Amino acid sequence: MGVLIAAVVVLTALTLFNLVLTLALVRRLRHSENPGQAGAFPVFPDLEEVPAGRAVPEFTATTREGVEVSAKERLGDRAVYAFFDTSCGSCKKQLQPLVDFAGDAGLSPEQVIAFVGHEDPEADADAYTSVLEGHATIVMQSLGDEVGLAFSPGGIPAIILADADGVVVRSGVEVRSVAAAFLEA
Repeated sequence: MGVLIAAVVVLTALTLFNLVLTLALVRRLRHSENPGQAGAFPVFPDLEEVPAGRAVPEFTATTREGVEVSAKERLGDRAVYAFFDTSCGSCKKQLQPLVDFAGDAGLSPEQVIAFVGHEDPEADADAYTSVLEGHATIVMQSLGDEVGLAFSPGGIPAIILADADGVVVRSGVEVRSVAAAFLEA
């Protein structure tokens, strides 16, 4: 009986020690995400397939209204290229942050080009386009189409920021991962 009581006491002490270490680790990780200032953006790596320094590929695409857009038209001004798919839950979560970011940064709809894929005919493309309407140039085109193949992001969502010279400054899977780089560019 004494051995059992000793084992319970030792296990309880180890569990409490583990809890204290876990809480210290969580606190340390939270601190490293916001180093020193409130509202600081965590550092996100660029998308491997669309690294910073790469030129925006040449493309021509047609918007829902039948207007042609191209990479050449975007030269001379910064641009955000966003790739979504209607069957992607993570993509839907990035729509409103993209709209908010475009408004906060003073971007015109011509500077925000949203490529909305619609592989699944059952998916509701209107749920995407209604959020983006008036805030972005919308092209209904999937990753497997011409522009998707030209940019070749490995997955979606993909948010790509290009400078006025048509060079990728930042890319990521979340709007907030390119927002800080946009303000610096």
